[in-house]
Amino acid sequence: MPDRPVLRVTGAGRARARRALTLVPVVLVCAFLLLPLLVVALSSFNAANNFRFPPEGLSLRWYAEVFGSAQWLDSLGYSLRVALLVVPVVVVLGTLGGYAVGAGNFPGRRALGLLFLSPMAVPGVMVGLALLYQLQRTGLVGSAQGLWLAHLVVTFPFCVRVVAVSAAALDPALPRAARSLGASPLRTFLTVTVPLMRPGIVAGAFLGAVISLGEVAVSVLVAGAGEATVPVRIYSAVQVQLEPTVAAVSTLLLLVSVATIAVLDRTIHVSRFL
Repeated sequence: MPDRPVLRVTGAGRARARRALTLVPVVLVCAFLLLPLLVVALSSFNAANNFRFPPEGLSLRWYAEVFGSAQWLDSLGYSLRVALLVVPVVVVLGTLGGYAVGAGNFPGRRALGLLFLSPMAVPGVMVGLALLYQLQRTGLVGSAQGLWLAHLVVTFPFCVRVVAVSAAALDPALPRAARSLGASPLRTFLTVTVPLMRPGIVAGAFLGAVISLGEVAVSVLVAGAGEATVPVRIYSAVQVQLEPTVAAVSTLLLLVSVATIAVLDRTIHVSRFL
């Protein structure tokens, strides 16, 4: 009777199998995160008149409709104006708050950090209702000023978080050296500490811009019936009909975000703080 072949698994084979198994959850998580974005991006090139995947033919007609629509262009301009007004202020406030939380040494620092970050732990609808109540009392509901204040509240904790990480990694010997050479506390902070925290500050600015451009829950409540940001207009549009123009606008915002983070990570390795 002939001998039956014996399948032998070597140590290297078992190691490769273990590595392959460990990659399975990584691949599944990446697919869970990226596939919805891929579906929206591909649907934006659909030649048909409805939002469908896979697309029935490829076309740029929906991008042409977006750039030819006064409503979409107004919303894009309004979103950009709000973000451009939010980012400088939130960067200043977030830098000061993040430095205090990340590198400060005073009683109550931990409690202050929790207070600064608390909007991140609260549902957006609750934050929106609280802001709606406050802004109604001041007559700012439906105004650009009210939306600007709301976006400041929403983006501030994210900026504080990334700047605090950057501040916690600072070498305290460098500011001390500047002080020992006669620099004032303010000059030391502006000329030594802030440049050292630059990657975290830039990351905070990037997060502030992205969150402001994509904010929906709070904006829907406080924006009123006047000008609408892009996310609010998308939210209103999908209530009626899911058109490919919505996918085109979403893809444009995604491309801007990806290109920005790629440039920032290439230049100052900003992903370490995100």
